[in-house]
Parts: sequence; C-alpha cells; structure tokens
Amino acid sequence: MQHFKQIVVQTKENSWILKKIKITHIARYAYPHIGGIEAVINQINECLSDEEFEKEVICCSNTDKSSVENGVKYIRCRYLFNFAANSISPCLFFKMMFLKTDIIHFHMPVIQNVVIWFILFHLGLLKYKKMIITYHGAIVGYDKYMKPFERLYKYFYKKADIIHVLSPNIIESDEILSLNRQKCIVIPYGVNTANNENKNILINTYDINKFANGKKKLLCVGRFVNWKGFFIIIEIMKYIDDAVLLIAGNGEEFENYKKYINDNGLQNKILLLGNVINNKEKDYLFSNIDIFILPSIRKSESFGIVQLEAMKHSKPVINTNLGTGVNYVSIDKETGLTVEPKNPEQLKNAINKLLKDDNLRLTLGENAQKRVNEVFNINTIKEKYNSLMKDFFS
Repeated sequence: MQHFKQIVVQTKENSWILKKIKITHIARYAYPHIGGIEAVINQINECLSDEEFEKEVICCSNTDKSSVENGVKYIRCRYLFNFAANSISPCLFFKMMFLKTDIIHFHMPVIQNVVIWFILFHLGLLKYKKMIITYHGAIVGYDKYMKPFERLYKYFYKKADIIHVLSPNIIESDEILSLNRQKCIVIPYGVNTANNENKNILINTYDINKFANGKKKLLCVGRFVNWKGFFIIIEIMKYIDDAVLLIAGNGEEFENYKKYINDNGLQNKILLLGNVINNKEKDYLFSNIDIFILPSIRKSESFGIVQLEAMKHSKPVINTNLGTGVNYVSIDKETGLTVEPKNPEQLKNAINKLLKDDNLRLTLGENAQKRVNEVFNINTIKEKYNSLMKDFFS
C-alpha cells in the first residue's frame, strides 16, 4: 500500500523528520453537536491516520470548550447570535486569521465562513496550501439574505482545489456544482456494515416492543425542525391503524409535536424517544423496526445518513423526491418507495402498501442491505478518502 507524501523538514540539530500533513476543517458546528455535517467531519477524520495527519476542527459553540477528542483538536469559538443559519462569531475570524495549515477544508453552506475566507485571503492573512470544500447542501429558506453574496459564493467555489460531494446526482441539479463539475469528487458517507445482535433493551427507558403491542413499527430519526417533515407523518398516523410511529431526536418543534399528539389522542400511536446516541440502543432500534421514513420537505436534506442505518439492517425506506443525495441513497422501487414532499396522501399510501405486502417489504429491505454493502461500506469509503488525499498531495 502506498503511503501519503509527507513533508520532510530539517530541525536545528540538522536531523530530518517527517512532518504530518495538517488538515483543518472549518464548520458552523462540530462534535459533540449532532447532525449530518458533523457526522461527515467525524468520518473524514476517522478515515485519515493519526500517524500521517494532524487533524483539527474550528467551529462555533457557546456551551463546549476547546478540547482534543480521539486525536482531533477542536477549537470552539463563542458566537454572538444566530442569523440566517450562521453563528456570527468575531472569535472565528481571529482564529482563522492566525491559521497555518496544509489543507483547509470548508463544510458548506455557511456564508459567514465564506466572507471571512474572502477578507483574509485577499489580505494575505490566511495561510494554507490546498483548499477542499465539502458541499453538504444548498442554502434554502434564506434567499433574500443570500442574494448579495451570490457572486462571492460562486467565486469561493471557483477557488477550491477540490469539491467533495456525497452523491453524483446532486452535481447536475445544483448550479454551483454544475459550473465546477470538473473539480467534483464523489465520496459518500459510509457505515460499518456489521450488525450487532442485541437483546431486548430499553431505549431512553422506553420498551418499544411493549409500546407497539404486536403492531408494525415505523421510525423517523432527526432534528425536530420544520423542514424534516415530521408533522406530516404525525398527522397521517390518525389514519394508520396497523402500526405505531417512533420518532428519535429532539429540537425546537418538540413541544409542538407533543401538544399535537396529546390533543389528538395519539399517545398510543406515536412515541417520542428523544436523542438516541448510544450505539447499542441505535442498533437495537433500527433492527427492530419494520419501515424507516424520511419525510423531509426541502433540499436542505442533501443525503439522509440515517437511511443507511436502516438499510444496513435490511429495512425498506420511504423517502421524498428531493432530487438530492436522499434519492441516491435509497432508490425508488428498489430499496424502498419515494413520494413527493409535502404530499400526505402519497406518504399514507406508501406506508399502507408496505404494511400490507410482507413480500414487498422484505424484498426491498434485502435490496437495501445489499446496496449498503456494495456502495456505502465504510472500508470502501476509507480507501477512497485515503486515495483522495494521497493524490491531492502527491
């Protein structure tokens, strides 16, 4: 196996040592914050060896202090306030101003970080050798704030050495990516395909089998925000009699979900599990459901990592036709069913179709597991990241 080309430097004692390649991720949030972008940052760092890479992450947080976790240095900057999906942070500006790194790796979309890059880059204060952008999705819902920055955003992507995307179909559907398709490299998120067998365990004190009482189990996982579309599936449960709905996650819509469930007498049909972080609980949860549902309603859902967790456990997925990586992960009529976003009738019909047709449900689940093994196996993804970095610095 070929090794990365490392940097050779001479010390004062006139001896030669190998210097690690330094990679610095710039993101709005990072570990221990939970989300798709954070998961991708973690995976990239886990795939790159500690012997050959010095890894750090610069992000925003008002609750966690800077630290070193699993060999990765986290520089957490305090911010003043949130605005248009940005955490406004003068601290972040100064941390980037004094940055010296080999690879600067931006995780988009965060307009503030593009503005900081532009200022420091043109003042000659931002020191790096190569620039990677990982495109996690389009900026959706902030059009009036985005308009003044359109030219800057396109210029930023033009200056990148590599644009990393998680799925191929998003390249042609996004204007900025299509303009820079020659720089785009597809490396999807990967999962460990080994399934751990766990006995019946409680998930955040809930016994999901007791709650289901013999009925089929539907599952949604994600942050409780409007664009995840959970309200649609919650409302649909009034018309689903053969299944219960489990929702894992937390967020700003929690109280609204809880109130609707209580007001409509759905306490015996819908269970809010809270965040499920423990790997044993997560494996048990995904292995003991019947159908996984990703009802997101806008392109902010650019990949849908949680689909992979269900698919590796041979569970079919019902997702929405967003034209993003969501539909690359789980394919309509092959590994699950795809419905139009914001279409309760289509979603209800898809759920009922899989509930009533055991053969279809099991076949789609088997196909889902096969696709994960072939396309999203973490060992394959690790090789791709290592190959990318090897070529990048050769």
